[in-house]
Amino acid sequence: MTACPIVLVGLMASGKTTVGRLLAERLNFRFVDLDEEIERQAGASVEQVWQAIGESGFRELEARVTQALAPESDTVVATGGGWMANGEAHEAWPEARTVWLMVSPSEAARRLGSQTSSRPLLEGAEPLPILERLHAQRLPAYGQAMYTVDTIGLSVDDVVAEVTRVIGLRAGP
Repeated sequence: MTACPIVLVGLMASGKTTVGRLLAERLNFRFVDLDEEIERQAGASVEQVWQAIGESGFRELEARVTQALAPESDTVVATGGGWMANGEAHEAWPEARTVWLMVSPSEAARRLGSQTSSRPLLEGAEPLPILERLHAQRLPAYGQAMYTVDTIGLSVDDVVAEVTRVIGLRAGP
């Protein structure tokens, strides 16, 4: 398999950033959190950007940042939860090895706990019904990922090991 960036996709709280950082460390790859890159380029937090320009404006910005980023082969990218469903964004990296970190809406809600204030789509609402709706809407897009790793019941180390296994790479200790 040719060297390509590894792009982690999935519902919020699926572990994209946590797994991505450890995966990059183990592979000696560069790590990029797409939301952090958006914040850097916008000069504001995701929540502030979302508030200022709304979801459609955010998705346009996400696509522009994705197109400008052009990750190298030795890069792991953690995307936002809606990135895979943003065709303009994910089509910008056709060579990327996309890995869907699968999580159920109930497990995502459990993982989030009360920490929903930094999630614009969950602000001021009960998270489970929203996560269920988002999951149902995005399922066809997530299903287009090259690889799928079910994260339920796995530690972060186990998820990293499974990602490296399914994409055929060896991680360091």
